[in-house]
Amino acid sequence: MKSALRRVACLSTGLLMCHPALAQLQGRSVGDVLKDLRAQGLIFIYNDQIVPADLRVQAEPSAARGLELAREILAAHGLSLSEAAPRVYAVVRDSSNASARPQPAQKQEPEQLEEVVVQTSRYVLATENIAPKNFLTQDEVQAMPRLADETLRAVQRLPGAATNGVSSLGPIRGGEPNETAILLNGLRLYEPFHLKNFYSPISLLDSRIIDGIEFYSGGFPAPYGDRMSAIIDARTIRPAERYYEAGLSFFHTSALAATGFDDGRGRALLSARRGNLAELAQFAEEDFGEPDYSDGFARAEYALTDSTNISFDALASGDQIVARRDNGTQEARAKYRNIYGWLTLEHDWSPDLSSRVIGSFTDLVNERRGSVEQPGQRSGRVQDDRTFHIAGLRLENSWDIGAFRHRFGGEVRKLWGDYNYSLDLTVSPNYPFPGSPGSVTTRRVSPAPEGYENSAYWDVRTTLGQRWTLETGLRVDVQTYDGSDDGEQLSPRFSVLYALSPATTLRASWGRFFQSQGINELQVEDGISTFYPAQHADHVIASLEHAFDEGFNVRVEAYRKYYRELNPRFENMLDPLVLFPEAEFDRVMVDARSARAEGVEVLMQMRPRGPWSGWLSYTWSQVTDRIGNEDVPRSWDQRHAVNLGVTWASGPWTATVINSFHSGWPTTELPVNPTTGVPSIDVSARNRSRLEDFNSLDMRLTRTFLMSRGALDVFVELTNATSRDNPCCVEYELRQNADGSTSYVRDFSSWLPLIPSAGVLWRY
Repeated sequence: MKSALRRVACLSTGLLMCHPALAQLQGRSVGDVLKDLRAQGLIFIYNDQIVPADLRVQAEPSAARGLELAREILAAHGLSLSEAAPRVYAVVRDSSNASARPQPAQKQEPEQLEEVVVQTSRYVLATENIAPKNFLTQDEVQAMPRLADETLRAVQRLPGAATNGVSSLGPIRGGEPNETAILLNGLRLYEPFHLKNFYSPISLLDSRIIDGIEFYSGGFPAPYGDRMSAIIDARTIRPAERYYEAGLSFFHTSALAATGFDDGRGRALLSARRGNLAELAQFAEEDFGEPDYSDGFARAEYALTDSTNISFDALASGDQIVARRDNGTQEARAKYRNIYGWLTLEHDWSPDLSSRVIGSFTDLVNERRGSVEQPGQRSGRVQDDRTFHIAGLRLENSWDIGAFRHRFGGEVRKLWGDYNYSLDLTVSPNYPFPGSPGSVTTRRVSPAPEGYENSAYWDVRTTLGQRWTLETGLRVDVQTYDGSDDGEQLSPRFSVLYALSPATTLRASWGRFFQSQGINELQVEDGISTFYPAQHADHVIASLEHAFDEGFNVRVEAYRKYYRELNPRFENMLDPLVLFPEAEFDRVMVDARSARAEGVEVLMQMRPRGPWSGWLSYTWSQVTDRIGNEDVPRSWDQRHAVNLGVTWASGPWTATVINSFHSGWPTTELPVNPTTGVPSIDVSARNRSRLEDFNSLDMRLTRTFLMSRGALDVFVELTNATSRDNPCCVEYELRQNADGSTSYVRDFSSWLPLIPSAGVLWRY
């Protein structure tokens, strides 16, 4: 969403549109200029001691608008900006300036410390550092159309992600969704989703509290482990001044409060969010049920000394859902509760040595009840209760020794879990097709795993000469709660960067990535009562990145992932959008001995040029399971994917348009008896045909109104604005023919239709 309609017109005519500079500023009051910048949706917090009325702009600035202009005129007086909240900035004295009141000084170029990124497949979201490695600024993420204000939908716009338009997190580079680890302020979150048994459309990562997301789609370094595909490492905002928010939209009601205390040594943040879907469901033509959920986050931090900082984070959520289907013949009720609490202590032993310790406790409770009553077809009951507790202690260290930077540490987790699962299902003969045998299924599974999960890692980075940067590391993981007795898993990693020129870099990496079956991932619903051994995948990645002088960045990346020792998984061949996947006739076990994912990704970004910015990405990829002697496409295999984003931001207005396309995912066409016209269930036919291509055009328009107290953001949004039918599911329906005979036809249902949304956010 960022290169834009008008920008496209400029490119086609060979003209560049430029945003006119403000009138001459030299000699004007700095405070007046900051007030004028409020028209661009920015809020500045300061007092008359920091910015007195007689403080003047010393020289005509080179920047024309926005934050760049504010920073330039403040820097001349020894002042800088500290982000208190999204688009809210506190004016503070530069820590390098010891004077009580800023004095006019000759403007100097600030010293810049360059961070060398060696890992391939790394993207940084929601950060203000405009470096080639960055993908989206924080303002761009907030402007992005994202159903239900879901933060993780930003990740789905990146190359390598496979999206269906519903789930907040999809497969990354061919891996299953559970192959992605999600971290928040250093803590791994085990089940950070609302409506988790209903395609997890909303995560616990409230977009209003997320300051940045660091995303690895592969090749991540040794400090990260126990997942085979991707890492999403999020951090929250850290307002230094008093700040408030209140928001209301179709999907959520939210509030946020933050403050600093003890002369800036301490900070506190509190936010809460409640879903409005239950109220919206009352206006639906069909009774789908009532989803009710809420979450909250709190953080307090304090600088004990200049070198020691302590913080406490808490994240909690609760869900209560009633879902219905087929005129109430199927009903599911679920309750979820997630509680995460963690204490972090950070200390700088010296300028070259620092440590971080995180102590945490996680409590997860899942309850699911369901029934299906279809007379003459099937009837059943399911009860599924699960509780998990995880206590953890993590140590991280960073030590610079000469030309080498070392990172090393380890983690110990104690885990307890309890499962209580039961299923009683009776299927009548001739369901779902004539000739189908009846069946009775009874399952009672109650495992109670308990044990430890331990890990240790070390990696080192060094620069050789002016062009080469190397990073290598080793990680070891071991689990005792699973009873698999598969020993330690050793994960070597290696990355290299070569600078062809200041604007062009080559990167390559290789690594082995193990993934154990999490204590919360036992497949009791499919009759599995024991854990499988750890799986692993080998990643090989190479990339070329170039930054053009015109403000364009291009990255071309090729990857191959080879999976070994895969665990069986269970899928529904025809329809994944069901209330009780384990009770459906198309439920099958996919038992692949290996798998392979490979692809080429191209990402072109245009950094802000006047009011316009944007990106375009293309991915060719394929992912297959090796089953027997055949390569079978995975259900989310997409050969071609294109994402185009355009953003226009001018004054109080921001508009963003995104078009997401991928080629059709595999599906199953059941063989039909030519004599009777009746389909038959044949697992060998799985994923041998394809659905139609997926395409979704999403857009968002935001207008900021300045008020006597703060600002009011008003937005409208359309998801799937063209109301395209994107097929997702197959159902075989019985049809009466004109000659009196019957036959079965394939009927397709779709992912989301056009979904409008609107909302307001007051911030002060």
